[in-house]
Order: sequence, then C-alpha cells, then structure tokens
Amino acid sequence: MSALTVRNIRSVFGRKEGPCTITIEDGIITALDKKAPDSSGPVIDAAGLIALPGFVECHTHLLFAGSRENEFYMRAAGRPYLEILREGGGIHSTVSRVRAAGEDELFQRGLYFLDQALQMGITTVEIKSGYGLDYDSEEKMLRVINRLNESHPVDIIPTLLIHSVPRDRERADYLREVETRMIPELRPLAEWFDIFLEEGVFSVSEAETLILAAQKEGYRIGLHINQVHDLGGVELAVRLGARHVDHLEVLSDKDAEMIRNTPGLYPVFLPTAEGFVFSERIGQIAKLLDLGDRIVLSSDFNPGSSPVLSPFFVMTYAVLRYRISDPVLLLNSYTRNPAALLGLEDRGEITVGRKADMLLLELDNFAQIPYLGTFNVVRYVIKNGEVLKQPG
Repeated sequence: MSALTVRNIRSVFGRKEGPCTITIEDGIITALDKKAPDSSGPVIDAAGLIALPGFVECHTHLLFAGSRENEFYMRAAGRPYLEILREGGGIHSTVSRVRAAGEDELFQRGLYFLDQALQMGITTVEIKSGYGLDYDSEEKMLRVINRLNESHPVDIIPTLLIHSVPRDRERADYLREVETRMIPELRPLAEWFDIFLEEGVFSVSEAETLILAAQKEGYRIGLHINQVHDLGGVELAVRLGARHVDHLEVLSDKDAEMIRNTPGLYPVFLPTAEGFVFSERIGQIAKLLDLGDRIVLSSDFNPGSSPVLSPFFVMTYAVLRYRISDPVLLLNSYTRNPAALLGLEDRGEITVGRKADMLLLELDNFAQIPYLGTFNVVRYVIKNGEVLKQPG
C-alpha cells in the first residue's frame, strides 16, 4: 500500500488548532506535522476541513429482515413495548422474518446498511445476532455477519446475543440448548456474548448460568440491563467481570457507584432507543458523567426500537435528551471510548501508530458536530489508509 498524505487540515481532534499534515503508510498514521513533507504518493488537500477518528459503533442489531414501522405508531398511541412483545410483536416479528430469509437476502441487506454506515463515517461496527432464537437461525445470522466482515471495508465485531425465549419453545429446554449447544458451538463465529436481562425475558440467575458458560468458552461479555426494570444486572456485571452494560435507563445511586468503582466496566447509553419507544425513563448518564474516558454512546440500530444509524443524530439527540454540554465528551464517546471498550487499541484516536481510520468533515470546529447533527458533513472517509469516500 502506497503512502497517503493529507495536508492543510484545519484542525485535528485531540490536538491544538492550526494547519496540520497527516502522513499514512501501510494503513498506519506515521506522522503529524505542521508542514507537508514531500510525497510521491497521493495527496488530499484538506483545506477548510477538520479531521476526526472514524466512528466506532459498538451496539447494533444491523442484520435483520422485514420492518416494524407499525409498532412505532402503536407506541405513539400509548402501547408499551413489553406489551407489544408479549403479544407477538417486537423482536418476535423480526424473528419470523429472519428465520424465513435466505443467507443471500440477509447478506444483501447487511451490505446496504454497511454502505450507509460508511457514508456516515462509521469505520468499525459491532453486530449482534439474536433474531433467530434457535440454533440454525442464530448460526445463519453469525455466518452472514462473518461473511459481511470478509466482504466489506467496515470492520465488524460479531456478537452472539441471547435475546429472548422463542414463543415455540419450552423455557427450560431452550436455556439448556443455549448453554450446552449454542454457546460452545457458535464460539468460532462470535467474539462477544450478550444477553437481555429484563422482566419477562431473562432473570439474573438464568443470565448468570449462561454468562459463566460463555466465559468458559472464551467470549467477552456485555449485557443489556436496566432498560425498564432494575433486576440486579449491575451487581451481576461487576461480579462476573462483564466489559460493558447497555441501556441503564433505571440506575440507583448504589449501582452507579459500583460502575464508577469498576475501572474495566463501560456504561453504554442508547438515547435514540429511548426516544423511539417514547420512554419516560431517561438514561442515567448524569450519574456517571465524571467517567469521561468510559462513557459510550451508540445507536442500538434495529428495525423496531431504533431505526437510526447516524452517529451525528445520536450525538445531537444525546444533547437534547441528556442535556450534555461537553462536545468533546460526545465525540470521545463515539470514537476513543468505544474502541477501548472493544479492546481495539489500534484505533479511536488520530495519533502516530494508530490505524488510519479517519474522517474529514466540512465544519469550522468540532462543537458543530452535535449542533449540526442532521447534516452529513463527511467529505472523506479514510479506512486503513484507503480513501473510501470523497467529494464527487
């Protein structure tokens, strides 16, 4: 791979203002200089543009079939999400579509959404299974996720999600299959294990059994918890050494303190997932704002409760919903912090030695990113040193 030079950058996130030149060789940032060095390779003149690390999107359900816009209006009319789920809607609706879909159909839909993600500056994305709810369908989803990772320039982190008990299975039998078959046999296809802890979905004791089985197989652990009810998920996450806890719309002061005192645990907030279900609970990010190096934002992109894939909109909505007044915190929550959460120390910052995953934006300064979050201001996307989006 030849060298790439990006010169005349107005400013680089995390560095002082002023013109800057970035030199990239073999996909790695090798220099940040005030003056442009001589280069025999391609050169981007970034005059008037600012540089930001590529977005790291760490919580998505990007692979699915069908659509659930009808539920959006049902919720607007006052129907609670868990009530819709009990009546066969919610993820059960998507499950039937995924089970019926062929791998090529899922693959093409995945490519479409990954293309959209790339255009909005996402260069790394986590994708969960969880819409199959049986061995064959979960395996199908994970095979497609891995196929997408081999076929698309966006890096994909695959997760086995135990989302719910299928309506056509006896509960104890299904839990036994997850523990003794799904978890061990699907490990080659997934790096992470996730489970939805919620009233009427999975209990703390059920989750603990499955997490311990997953840890035995070498999965890294994340949890959906405290979305509607506090079942004790934070204590479980701390006790079992989970890496991240997501949603946190209900969070006691005691649990917030446990998160604060557990350095390896990342709280992930999903503001648009709250908004699209008209939740009166607001993610308790205010209790944890002092954890500037661990706060993470994500879209929870899915066909039912968060049809949002734009990091710009998520950050804007986080300002509106959470009243966050620090744009640097918002940008770190979508770049450096989620990269660290996922154990990807080679990205998330524009600095020498990191992967050249970066964006060039047509803005005056970084505070305009959340402020102008309904605009796609991405002019260049550079992934592993390769220009994947450019004007024209």
